[in-house]
Amino acid sequence: MHKAYLVETQEREREACRRLVQMPFLSEGVFRRLGLQASFSWFVLELRKDRVVSGLRGDVDVLGGWLGWTDPGAFEALVSEERIGAGGGRHDSWNYQLAALTLAHSGGIMWPPSTSHLVGLEAKCAYLDPHAPRISSKALRSTKSSSGKVAKVRRQVESLLGMGLNEVALLDIIANPPVSGPDGGAWISALAMATESTTAMASTLNGRLPAKCDAGHWVWSSGAVVGGYEFQRGAGCPQELRPSGGNPRLEDSSAVGAIRQEVERSLKKIFSQFATPLVFPAVFVDCTDCGTVHELPWDGTACKVA
Repeated sequence: MHKAYLVETQEREREACRRLVQMPFLSEGVFRRLGLQASFSWFVLELRKDRVVSGLRGDVDVLGGWLGWTDPGAFEALVSEERIGAGGGRHDSWNYQLAALTLAHSGGIMWPPSTSHLVGLEAKCAYLDPHAPRISSKALRSTKSSSGKVAKVRRQVESLLGMGLNEVALLDIIANPPVSGPDGGAWISALAMATESTTAMASTLNGRLPAKCDAGHWVWSSGAVVGGYEFQRGAGCPQELRPSGGNPRLEDSSAVGAIRQEVERSLKKIFSQFATPLVFPAVFVDCTDCGTVHELPWDGTACKVA
């Protein structure tokens, strides 16, 4: 399962996005602010834009939307049954989780899913040089801070808004080297490093998006602890730098509205190829290895389709 630290991985952006959506406890804050429940949503990673809008180039790092139940009443009834069976002996969140798993395994998830609320993330991943003598802006690599790179980031974010997505956000990720220490001290050190590297990158982050852009902006400085990869031994969670302003273009532009309709039709077509998912979040990837959209292996293994 993801047998490398982010800082050691060549495809940092791709791997970070995969870890983010597969760890709802980590991404809940981001997606809640964008109108999704991270633990009960669908996601498509690295989706080629031309799959959903003819003529567009590039990809969407993370595209997400709502999951729902074919019979919401059945879900509420199962939650009540779990509460009675538990007798108050467990946290209520477990009753929801167990009820959801039961209903999902009986085919209760609505499929194809709703495309009425679409969220898009554009991700960029910098990293802290493991050999740097101290944490500073000069020790950060792949920050994409040049004027040309900043302009490209802004165009990519604008493209997502132009696709008619309801909510768009830029996610800046910073991968940090793993640290060690006694007992819980390692986690404290990892979190301190993540905080310091965010501070070191502040000037770049502050200039990422223009003031009038409707997209939100988040930073996730991912701390790591020696002895296990970030999936098991990580520190730090995404922090909001500026909120999303929604997407006024959906109401202001008929052209954007038409593109959004094309996106929804294309997504329905893609999802109709798959059986109703039994686990959630339901995560798919537009795979560069086999050239198809397929379910993302949860064990971190390579493409099983190619």
